[in-house]
Amino acid sequence: MREGLIAEKELPGALVQSDAEIAQFVRDKAWGHDASSTCAIGASRQDGVLDSDFRVYGTQGLRVADASVLPRTPGPLMVGAVYMVAEKAAGVILRDAKAIR
Repeated sequence: MREGLIAEKELPGALVQSDAEIAQFVRDKAWGHDASSTCAIGASRQDGVLDSDFRVYGTQGLRVADASVLPRTPGPLMVGAVYMVAEKAAGVILRDAKAIR
């Protein structure tokens, strides 16, 4: 690389210097092609979109069981975390279906 071609780095900027600051910048800003973490599970409607049984607050018969329930993107390969969410949601839905009978 030829010297003097880059006047100043744009991101993460001059204030991000240490290894810890760079690591935090990457955690905060890095994003893959898979969207996640848009329907948080919360203890109440004020804390999240879903209750702990994957039900959407304020609706009936609507649940969400995909990457959107994750509190943050778990990394570039989130499929394992999504499988765990799906397994847990399936168990909750089956439990509730058996209770209705």
